[in-house]
Amino acid sequence: MKKKKRVSEFLEEEEIKALLRVPDKRSLQGKRDYALLLLMFSTGLRKAEVCSLKRGSIGTYRNQAVVDVIGKREKHRRVALNPDVVEALKEYRQALQGKSKQKAVGSRQGSEKEDHLFFTLGSRGNCRPEPITPKAIDCLMRRVKKKALINKRITPHTTRHTFATSLLDKGVDLKTLQELMGHSHIRTSEAYLHTSDNKKLEAVGRLDFT
Repeated sequence: MKKKKRVSEFLEEEEIKALLRVPDKRSLQGKRDYALLLLMFSTGLRKAEVCSLKRGSIGTYRNQAVVDVIGKREKHRRVALNPDVVEALKEYRQALQGKSKQKAVGSRQGSEKEDHLFFTLGSRGNCRPEPITPKAIDCLMRRVKKKALINKRITPHTTRHTFATSLLDKGVDLKTLQELMGHSHIRTSEAYLHTSDNKKLEAVGRLDFT
């Protein structure tokens, strides 16, 4: 019998805000971490998709800021970006460009258009020309979870789960969710319905007027 895949935990709004308060946005690393976390929570991208993003992945479509993603099985999808994400990415890239004048960040990547979006950073915030790795994102999640004092198990997939659950709570239909998540089958998207329903039941259960 095939073991049922466990759906990871999702985060409440206050928990997301607590995580986003951890990065020190006065530093290059803080700007990068904040932009990366906000992007993942706002788009539901997989960590491998975030690692493969290029500067040219961020653009506009019909006057809307978007990120173009190449997901599993080379499937392309386009996800809208809200202004906060766009601003965070802009601030990070500006800080990165300031460093790149000294370190020549991305010199191995060819043209600026093909340059990766997120890079690894040294222990002192010095840039190295390697794109950020899945392992680095795992470490980031563990670090911000610890500093935010959140007891839930948090992984990069938690951001994706939170994104899906939030959309369902806002009334987004399963077909749209499937497209935004890059799922091959709609039954994969249906797994998030149970969590969304449980969340609503728990919310009502917490009401106490006595």
